[in-house]
Amino acid sequence: MAEGAGADGPTEGDRPLRRDAALNREKILRAAREVFGQYGLGVTLDDVARHAGVGVGTVYRRFPDKDSLVRALFQQDLEIRQQSAERALVHPDPWQGFVDFLTEMGADLAENRGLHEVIMLGSHSSEPLETARGGMLPFLEALIRRAQESGDLRPEITPSDIPVMVEMLSAASRFTQGRRPDIWRRCIEILLNGVRQRPDNLPLTTPSLGNETVEQMMGLVRPAPTEE
Repeated sequence: MAEGAGADGPTEGDRPLRRDAALNREKILRAAREVFGQYGLGVTLDDVARHAGVGVGTVYRRFPDKDSLVRALFQQDLEIRQQSAERALVHPDPWQGFVDFLTEMGADLAENRGLHEVIMLGSHSSEPLETARGGMLPFLEALIRRAQESGDLRPEITPSDIPVMVEMLSAASRFTQGRRPDIWRRCIEILLNGVRQRPDNLPLTTPSLGNETVEQMMGLVRPAPTEE
């Protein structure tokens, strides 16, 4: 085994990476997170290499194309979001669990343009990413049900409302063009005040989009292939 390569260290195929190769891989992932987060997934591997301070050949040796880099980077982010939902579901206060999850999700997507494109738009899709994205709906349904049964969340709120609310937060951050990227925090306070159940709430008169429509907008539902 090469010096510095541990049994649990990064691997390439079935082989552990050398220490210098592993360090370069981590440097590339950090740079990609910053570049994708600021500019979105439209940047090139050359842009990532420049930001990482390595040659573009080094990037291609670790990640043969941008799709493989996106998968390596954002699969972990989606797993973190699932863990956030699991924590929220066991929170002793159902409303606070709902608030915590929505705030963490809002922060991720408002402050990370690349992650927003992966989760909300289905950019650079892959089977693992699709599985992780699609797996969020049952968590949303359970979080909403708990908060409604506790009497804290308006009964009209549906799982399809959550992606729309998160998209509103992301749009607010983009609207400021970098001057006030934290404005989503003010917006989420407004949204949370709006969805909390109160005796004097007026009923919502416009129906929600529905899960099927939201999934179509997010690219989670593909049209069936037509027969020729």
